[in-house]
Amino acid sequence: MSSKIIKITDTTLRDAHQSLFATRFNNDTISELAPLLDNAGYDVLEVWGGATFDSCIRYLNEDPWDRLKMINRLTPNTKLSMLLRGANLVGYKHYSNEIIKEFITVSADFGIDVFRVFDALNDINNLKDVASAVKNTGKHLQLTLCYSIGESGKLEKSKNEIYTLDYYLSLANKFVEMGADSLCIKDMAGLLSPYDASILVSELKKTIEIPIQLHNHYTSGLASMTQIKAIESGVDGVDTCVSTVSQKTSQPAIEPLAKTFDSLNSNYKININMDVVSNVAKKLENEVTKYTKFNVSTKFSPVDADVLSHQIPGGMISNLASQLKENNNLTKLPEVLIEIPKVRKDLGMPPLVTPISQMVGAQSVSNVMSGRYENLSQQMLEYLNGGYGTPPGKINTKLFSENIKNKKTKPKIQSLNDYAKEIKNLTNYKPDIITYAMFEEVGKKFLENKLLIHDKTEESTLEIKSKTDENKKSVQQNNTIDLTLNFEGKEYNVSAELGNDNVITNINDISKSKSKNTKDNNGFVANKNSIDKSLSILSPISGTILKYLVKKGDKISKDQPLISIESMKMENTIKSDKEGIVKQINYKVGDSINSNDPIINLS
Repeated sequence: MSSKIIKITDTTLRDAHQSLFATRFNNDTISELAPLLDNAGYDVLEVWGGATFDSCIRYLNEDPWDRLKMINRLTPNTKLSMLLRGANLVGYKHYSNEIIKEFITVSADFGIDVFRVFDALNDINNLKDVASAVKNTGKHLQLTLCYSIGESGKLEKSKNEIYTLDYYLSLANKFVEMGADSLCIKDMAGLLSPYDASILVSELKKTIEIPIQLHNHYTSGLASMTQIKAIESGVDGVDTCVSTVSQKTSQPAIEPLAKTFDSLNSNYKININMDVVSNVAKKLENEVTKYTKFNVSTKFSPVDADVLSHQIPGGMISNLASQLKENNNLTKLPEVLIEIPKVRKDLGMPPLVTPISQMVGAQSVSNVMSGRYENLSQQMLEYLNGGYGTPPGKINTKLFSENIKNKKTKPKIQSLNDYAKEIKNLTNYKPDIITYAMFEEVGKKFLENKLLIHDKTEESTLEIKSKTDENKKSVQQNNTIDLTLNFEGKEYNVSAELGNDNVITNINDISKSKSKNTKDNNGFVANKNSIDKSLSILSPISGTILKYLVKKGDKISKDQPLISIESMKMENTIKSDKEGIVKQINYKVGDSINSNDPIINLS
């Protein structure tokens, strides 16, 4: 009897480090690993999407588009995939159809072969435009079931429950109608038990004919057992990563799976060169030491059985812990994890996957720190009013009666041309404009700090930035040039002198000696130590200032909206807790602030 070949997608360059290290792998690390992984024989490498785009511009000061082009060049033998959050793309809100089309088109042009697309609510309406855009590129469309469970903790049978077998079979049929080339079961929190996986996969194989891939996380300790039962029940492929970055909140490792199939009694095999994988694992042992500070663990055990109740996905729980640690509130994590299932139930039992998991997590933190639903982010308000689609269950309307308008408000849709005009002094490069359109203030701040300036052809993968206008003049007057180049995560200083018949150049790698951390910009107008906080508006949260709703000299009243702050990737409007006149604004738009910092001084 011939063996069935199980197709393997490797997540080392995307979900593995998103889950373990808050998505902090930089281009230096990725450029070391990508060529090795390309020679291992994987069917697909997942390398982009999810939180990688956001992390690049928010924390790493690296262009995510350049990262994709780099990986594509370094992996000529293997298909590349990305994770796409439906109409949310790689952000935290719904985008216009124009932005969706342009983002997917450029992603395909830059190297993505497989688009794994999901919606956080499993709402078909949020997938239609994205599915159509992917099909128009001619690339592979993999539509995704976000696996979730209710309070029973298992795949449910009762017609009164939400997450039943019929619920998933119905979604799968709709995905086929939408043109899916394959289907992915996305078990983001490791909740799918082995025997439930057997039922789900067996019934899906009877219902649809397209290939089925299983993506699951090790968080609960079930993942490897679940993979085996899914494979025995007919699943066509599974996601794994290299052992060094496996398990915990990441994916199962490839090495034990390969060993499992290396048996005379096995009817399955994988076509992976395990010697190459071993070399990658060794390389990773050195690389991960750079990122241990981002590996926030609250337990000694590598298995978190509590996930079976709080259901936080692998990529989210590490980010949640990291963000609480940054805000000096890590001790509040146990309370937050208790609060999360309560918030989820209040919101209609949505699957906990980005951006809904981020929304639920941020609201749970706010509830613990400031009181239950005392502050609602802009994203929460939009969710409550249908801005993210239809929840699978019923929202507790009694809790949010003042916030639900009973009609869906359509946000103002801005064209890419409008966005381009707003940053025309920074760039005219289409990927940059898309970045700004999706992330606005965070994207703009990145573009302002960006080391690269793209040329007008939009084709260059090596971009040059002149240090100063004086350097440009010196090229003309003194036949010399002094440039800084940034290529694949490394920075070089290039000096050149033009002689009569030749060019004398010097190229120095300055990336090792230069700190890659962006300068912390507090932007105080006044010394906070000298400020009378009793006459100030204090920030109730840590975050980044997005915009002010008042100006110096304005008279303000209690409960008046004053400022918009992004915290835990959610937009929060801060209201005044007192009356007065704005005497001084202490921070600039784009500045980072901590909880209890005096934002505005009053008189």
